[in-house]
Amino acid sequence: MKKSIFLFSGITAGLIFIFLGIFDNQKLDKTQSNIIALVNDHPILQSDLDLALSALAMNKENSITPEQVRLVLDRLIDEQLLLQRGVELNLPQNSNPVRKMIINSMIDSILSENNDFQITDEVLIEFYNENIAFFLPPKELRLKKIFVKFDNTAKDDTRLDSIREMLINGEDFDEVSLKEGDKFLPEIPDTYLPERKLLDYLDPVLVKNAFNLKDGQITSEIETSDGYNFLYLVDSKKGEPLPFSDMNEKVKAEYIRRSDENALTNYLEWLRQRYNVIYDEKFDE
Repeated sequence: MKKSIFLFSGITAGLIFIFLGIFDNQKLDKTQSNIIALVNDHPILQSDLDLALSALAMNKENSITPEQVRLVLDRLIDEQLLLQRGVELNLPQNSNPVRKMIINSMIDSILSENNDFQITDEVLIEFYNENIAFFLPPKELRLKKIFVKFDNTAKDDTRLDSIREMLINGEDFDEVSLKEGDKFLPEIPDTYLPERKLLDYLDPVLVKNAFNLKDGQITSEIETSDGYNFLYLVDSKKGEPLPFSDMNEKVKAEYIRRSDENALTNYLEWLRQRYNVIYDEKFDE
């Protein structure tokens, strides 16, 4: 079973190398003396055998025998035979696992070339300053809530009407909560909280509504699974920019992400210009 897995891995890797153009005849004019076997004119090089033997030697205490050398060479030939058959069967197009592996390897290859450079602090500082809004800490809210637990429809309607009337008349939100609201847990701390912390205290529906409020605004009742909720946004504060020294790693990661995205987009655009892409007429607009 292990041999089969090893062989399949070699075949798959070989298909990828062929797709990437790595086996470009191996510059035969310069490597004729290094060829130890040919499979349909495709060379197996001494360096290929040496690499396989080095891997084998790592798991052996005794020296490798000539018989083992021949066995490894035959394994390389077997892989090449199956590899060429895989190409003949058009596995890069017909086999989803091979297809995905080739695509992922291509993307990795493109991105590795794109990241083959040093990113200086000067570049990152400029990027940070140009995109300062993106790196701001999230908005934080100071919220209060009146909760009305489900009862029967008539009682619920009466209480909701009373709460609405008091709030419209400008009564203090906390006083209205004491008079008409039900206790709820967990209580919302009287402090500024970002979205991720508000989700510890409020239903996601309520949090979403809260971030649509303006400072000082009160919602009408919002129904959740256990009752009705009135939200009051006391006030909010936007995140303040942090010093670059505190954001270095985050800025670098985002710089690389955008750089990778641009590199892949540009490469795909180059491929579209290089190869003939024809859309069906219903998409050709």
